[in-house]
Amino acid sequence: MGYIAGVTLLLIVSVFTGIVKSRNTPIRKSGFLGISLNSPSMGSLSRTETNLLLARLEKTEPPESVMGAMCYSPRMEPASAEYICPVCGEKTLYDYSYSAFIDWELAGCRRLAESINMNTDFEVSLDERPFCDFCSPDYDDESRTILLRVVYDNGDEIVNSVSISDLGMLDSFLQGNLFYLTSNDGQYPLKDHADRLRTLLGFEVEL
Repeated sequence: MGYIAGVTLLLIVSVFTGIVKSRNTPIRKSGFLGISLNSPSMGSLSRTETNLLLARLEKTEPPESVMGAMCYSPRMEPASAEYICPVCGEKTLYDYSYSAFIDWELAGCRRLAESINMNTDFEVSLDERPFCDFCSPDYDDESRTILLRVVYDNGDEIVNSVSISDLGMLDSFLQGNLFYLTSNDGQYPLKDHADRLRTLLGFEVEL
């Protein structure tokens, strides 16, 4: 009985030691940037930390691309769409030229912008006023676009026209990923788009 009790105690100690060791050992996940910054988490990156993260992305071996599904049937674009401005609350009617974006992509752009803003210490927001006839009466139908505004603590403001793909890449990057996902579940390296990320964030290209 004493022998059995001793073996049992040894097993318990071994398991406990293994658990403690696993908790203290950093886990490296494939597809993620292994980076230690002063931020307590990846959820509050400063301007400097974001630039460091981008530099790390540019020097890290990118993951292999993964093709997305090719079997989706194309959807028929809506003939018209109503855009309700979040600033003034007025309604603007659009035909097929922007209806797909308003009905299918705009909500996703807003969610991505919120996610991006949650991962930074600086202010990131969408400016949708070019789509509102009341806020931006001088815009013509060919110049309608959604804008991404990045405002840093020192007052620097970076404004760029963006697509939902731009926002998806930026959101994935700020979460520490080496890749971004497409609408059909494809997976592609962010390193190939580092210059675009620098433009969106207002960082100079490092030589």
